[in-house]
Amino acid sequence: MEREYVLEAVDITKRFPGVLANDAVCLNVKYGEVLGLIGENGAGKSTLLKILNGIYPHGTYEGKLILEGQEVQTTSTQDAMAVGIGYVPQETNVLKNFSVAENIYMSDLRLTKLHQGEKQSKTPFVNFREMYQACETLLKENRIDLDPKADVRKLSVGQQQMLMIARALATKPKVLILDEPTTSLSGSDVKRLFEVVRNLKENGTSIIFVTHKMEEILELTDRVTILRDGKNISTFEKKDYDTGKIIADMIGREISELYPERHNEIGDEVFRVEGLTVEHPYIANRDLIHDVSFCVHAGEVLGLGGLVGAGRSEVCTAIYGMMPIKSGKIFLNGKEIHIRNTEEAVKNGISMVSEDRKRYGLNFSWDIGKNIVISNLKPVSKWNFVSTKKLAERAKPYFDNLHVKAPSLNTRVATLSGGNQQKVVIARALNASPKVMILDEPTKGIDVGSKNEIYQLINELAAQGVAIIMISSELPELMAMSDRFVIMADGHVAGELEKEETKEASIMQLATKSFRQDGKKEA
Repeated sequence: MEREYVLEAVDITKRFPGVLANDAVCLNVKYGEVLGLIGENGAGKSTLLKILNGIYPHGTYEGKLILEGQEVQTTSTQDAMAVGIGYVPQETNVLKNFSVAENIYMSDLRLTKLHQGEKQSKTPFVNFREMYQACETLLKENRIDLDPKADVRKLSVGQQQMLMIARALATKPKVLILDEPTTSLSGSDVKRLFEVVRNLKENGTSIIFVTHKMEEILELTDRVTILRDGKNISTFEKKDYDTGKIIADMIGREISELYPERHNEIGDEVFRVEGLTVEHPYIANRDLIHDVSFCVHAGEVLGLGGLVGAGRSEVCTAIYGMMPIKSGKIFLNGKEIHIRNTEEAVKNGISMVSEDRKRYGLNFSWDIGKNIVISNLKPVSKWNFVSTKKLAERAKPYFDNLHVKAPSLNTRVATLSGGNQQKVVIARALNASPKVMILDEPTKGIDVGSKNEIYQLINELAAQGVAIIMISSELPELMAMSDRFVIMADGHVAGELEKEETKEASIMQLATKSFRQDGKKEA
């Protein structure tokens, strides 16, 4: 009898101190299908993936894994790869001082006959010619457009994502896990990724595709399995997909409108930049940001639009004191201010939620409470001593209002899911009582329910008169939440749009403008 499933996870239960992360979870993947795996942050997806990938070894959880009808007991990621389970993590993880081919075959550069399926032999020397040939064959078979000899430092984020997929495919997996692969990709990169996934499916590879984006589930997957609170909730075949039902099963309640209405009054100008110019840190005589000017009013959400690499994040990091400003002026409530570091930005009432929470948002060795209050210690300290009681009183409302899923404020941030880590980053920014809030991809890696909560929070901040600058690569989100738009391209302001005149096509038309080196638009 022919088997239906290539991989089965049966009654997986995983416990941490105070947390039941997986509660008798079952997951099955058919041969040659794209299975979507979705759920809120903290639903148990990451824990399950780490069990499948061998990060949590056999013996640390209950239940069993069955691959092609046989139980497997992996004790490491190498074991998982050896039996045929490939994994591409959400975070970019490449060796930037090496070539594409070296990244793919770094586990043992001495191997010869790397990809031809012939008997392998080893030499004490690297056979670069054979390695590049093997890499070229691998990339062509999987329709991945990369040069085997390319310097990884020069690859775009999308190309690095493709490199990680190619590296996983080099082990010839029966099942490939893609964990939030589109989080940092542009629209064109997502399209290329989908083409690669469909090609893998046609060639018989099964895919577990983890995402928070409903449009990706609807477009790409054949089935979808939903987890909530560490348990199985439902599984839908493609023919039975219903967006409302899937979202309701994810979050345990119905959301009538993903983007809540905002009836805020826009007040006077609060923040303005004039002629902001930032030098490129690596290329001499070239500006990374060129003559950028815009303003934001009280209660206004200014959408900063553009393609990946347009300079949106760089503008915001310069404003926040994380990059040196070559020229330009910054005004707060009509008065010029000078910001040379993040401490001066915070003192002037500017807070920022960075898109890279691991590098700039959190201290992973600290607990939740310390991470929240560190942005403003004055209310919780006296004579350089922090009051534990005052810290808890200060952090608890943010913890509760943002619905951070954790046992307590004493929980280490490193143990939280990505979405709950993002909530802590936002709480940290709010604790500084900002007049200007910069939100750089605030819903990156966040589930639908949490997105809705963050949108409501943005509305509340606007209603309180906070001036908000928001970056989002998701056009529907940017258009729904912004009152006005500044569109960037090639490090320049390509144009401004009012809400009533804005359509996706008008944003993309400005975002794809080209500028000469002198800063003038090309004809």
